[in-house]
Amino acid sequence: MVSLPRVQQRPSRRRRERSADDLRFELGMRSAVDHLAPAAIEASRSHLVIDGRYVRVLGLSDYPRYVHSNWLARLIDFDEPLDLSLHIDPLDSATTVRRLTHKLVELQSSRLLDARSGKIASAEREVAYEDVERLRDALQRGEERVFSVSLYVCLRSGSPAAVDELNRRVETALGGMMASSRAVLFEMLQGLLSCLPAGRDYLGRYRNLDTTSAATMIPFTSSHLSMREGILYGISVHNNSLVIFDPFSRELENANKVVFAKSGAGKSYACKVEALRALMRGVEYYIIDPEDEYGRICENVGGQYIRLSGSSAHHINPFDLGSRSAKDGDAQDALTERLLALQGLFGLMLADKGSSLTQRERGALDRALLETYSQTGITRDPSTHGRPAPVLRDLYDVLRDEGDPLGLADRLERFVDGSLGEIFSSPTSVDLHRPFVVFNIRDLEPELRPLGVYLIADHIWREVRRNRKPRMLLIDEAWSLMQHEEGARFLSSMARQARKYYLGLTTVTQDVEDFLATPEGHTILANSSVQLLMRQDSSTIDAVSHTFRLSAGEREFLLSCRKGEGLFFASGNHIALRIEASPFEHNLATTDPAELEDRAKEATDAVS
Repeated sequence: MVSLPRVQQRPSRRRRERSADDLRFELGMRSAVDHLAPAAIEASRSHLVIDGRYVRVLGLSDYPRYVHSNWLARLIDFDEPLDLSLHIDPLDSATTVRRLTHKLVELQSSRLLDARSGKIASAEREVAYEDVERLRDALQRGEERVFSVSLYVCLRSGSPAAVDELNRRVETALGGMMASSRAVLFEMLQGLLSCLPAGRDYLGRYRNLDTTSAATMIPFTSSHLSMREGILYGISVHNNSLVIFDPFSRELENANKVVFAKSGAGKSYACKVEALRALMRGVEYYIIDPEDEYGRICENVGGQYIRLSGSSAHHINPFDLGSRSAKDGDAQDALTERLLALQGLFGLMLADKGSSLTQRERGALDRALLETYSQTGITRDPSTHGRPAPVLRDLYDVLRDEGDPLGLADRLERFVDGSLGEIFSSPTSVDLHRPFVVFNIRDLEPELRPLGVYLIADHIWREVRRNRKPRMLLIDEAWSLMQHEEGARFLSSMARQARKYYLGLTTVTQDVEDFLATPEGHTILANSSVQLLMRQDSSTIDAVSHTFRLSAGEREFLLSCRKGEGLFFASGNHIALRIEASPFEHNLATTDPAELEDRAKEATDAVS
C-alpha cells in the first residue's frame, strides 16, 4: 500500500515568525490537493487500485510502417472509457542530421562488406538505408523535423478480470492497425503520472518520428461534435457523447440542411425535436407541413397554424409586393422581383408536368402582368408600391381582354373560379408575426401541392428579406416541388441566397434518388452545410453512397440502423447519432398511431 502524504513546502521566514496556532490553522484548511488526490494507491506488478478502481497503463511499442491521417481514431472512439496520452518533443535538426549521416555510413559500410564477400543484400537493410537517406535529405531542405514521440493508454475498470478483458480488446484494435502495446510492468505509478494532464513523461518510451508521421497521430476528427452553444441534435452512437451544433455559427458557410430517409425512419420526429429546441434558442421556425404532423406542437408552443384549402379562411396573394430593406442595396426594384417570382409560379400553374412555358408564352405573360399592376396604379416607382395589390382574377381579365391568342386565360380559369379561386385569387389574410408558424397543405389535392409549397415559400421569402433575424424554413416532402422545373429552380435559388438573409433552409425528402438526379438537387445539397441521413432502402443506398462517399461501414449502418438513428454530417465530421427526446418533447413529436390511440383511449376513460 502506497499512501499519499500531504505535500508541505519549507516554511518561509515570514511564516516561521507566525505563531504555532496560525500554522496549525493553515494546515487544517482544505486545499485543491485534498479534493483531487485519492485516499491511497495500491501498486502491484500489473495494475494500480485507486479508490476501488483498477488501473492499467499500456505503452505503444510497435508502430505501423504505413499510416493514414487520424489512424488512431479507433482508439479515440473506443466504446469503453480510456485515456490516451501523447507526448511530442522536438529534437534538434542539426544533431539529428549528423546522427543520420553516421547511420548512413554504417549501413553503407555493411552493404560494401556484403558485396565484397558475394552475399545477397539484406532487404531490411536496404529499406532502412532508403528511409534514413530520405529523412536526412528532407531535414536538410527544411521540409521535415524530427520529434521524440511516446504514446500511452490508461485503462480503468471495476475488477482485475474486466481490466484484462479491456486490455485484450485494446490490443486487438491496435493489432488491426498493425501496431502493438505492452503493459508498463512494475512502472504503473509512473505510467499513471505520464497520463495526467501535467504533460510529463515519466516512462520515456520514445519513438523518433518525422513531422508527417507525427501529424497523423493528432486526432483531427472523431465521432465527437460539440460546440459551446447550439442545438442538441442527439447522442453519438459510438461513445454516447452529446452532439451539440449551432447551424448559424460563423464557422459555417450557411445554415441550410438536407434530410434524406425512407418512410418511417424517424425524419419528421427528428425535425420536430430540432424545431422545439431551436425555438428555445430564439430561432423562428416556419414549417410547410403536407401531412398535418406539426399541429400539436404548434398549439402547445403558441404558434400560428395556417391551413390552405378551398374552405379555409387563410389566403396568400402572390401579387403582394415585398418591401425591401434600405440596407440591401439591390438594383432591382420590388416590382421587377415580383414579376420574376410570378413567372415561376405561373410556370407551375400553366405548363404541363415536365415542361415549361415557351418564350412566346413568357413574353405574353410578362406584358399582361405589367398591365395588371398598371391598372391598380402600381408602377416601377417605389412610391406606388404601397397601394393594394391586384389578385389573380385581375390578370385573368387582362388576358381575356387581350384576346388570349396563346390560351393562357383558358388554363388559368380553373385557378380563378370555383373552390380554387378562394385559394389563389384572394387578398392575403395571413401574417408571420409569431415565432412558430405551420402551413398545413394536407387538404390540397396532390397536383396542387407544388403550387401551395411555392406560394408559401415565396411568401416567407418576402418576409425574410424584409428584416434579418435567425429563421429556419422547413419544407417537408420537398420533392413534390423539386419534380417541377420552376419549383426546383426556385428552391435552388433560395438555398444559394438564404445565408444572406439569416435564413436556414431545411429540405426533407424520402425520394432520395429522384432528388439527387436533378442538377437543382445537387445545387441544394452543395449549399447545405448540414446533412442528416437516416435509414435508407436498398434501392437508394447506391445513389446515397456515391453522392456522400460513404465508407462500407457507414453504408451498412444506414441499411440496418434503428428508427431515430442516422448519420450527421457537419464541419467535416461524420457522426452516427441517435435522436433522444425528453418526455415532453416525445409527447408532442410522436406520430406513432398505436401510441396516439392509447392516449385517446386513456383520455376517454378519464372523462367517463
